[in-house]
Amino acid sequence: MAKTIKILIIDDDANIRDSVRLALEEQDYVTVEVTESASVTSGIQQARDINPDVIILDLHMPNKDGWDFMNMLHKDRRLAKTRVIMLTADNTPFNTFKAEKKGIGAYQFLAKPFNITELQSLVLNLPIKK
Repeated sequence: MAKTIKILIIDDDANIRDSVRLALEEQDYVTVEVTESASVTSGIQQARDINPDVIILDLHMPNKDGWDFMNMLHKDRRLAKTRVIMLTADNTPFNTFKAEKKGIGAYQFLAKPFNITELQSLVLNLPIKK
């Protein structure tokens, strides 16, 4: 039986969400269940509803941004250990340092535009929470 990975994509750009979903659904040996959200507010609610294994998160969005989402996620005991990949055009050492200072442990950064193979590898090789 194939392993199932629940993924939540949070990005205000519908084209990015589609690209990520298509890249991750191309897997032969795992089943991928993808949920999408266009904002931090709906994304945190969806995270609470589906308890995803992996969240792919845009850093820069209108109103609340990826850092706001991470703060909310980190405060929710049930979601605090969820693996997060920050998919951002702002993949800088400063942001890596900022994430570490916030105590956000389960994260990776992936630069936009992203490489499909790199995204697939990151998602499929992250240890999944129990």
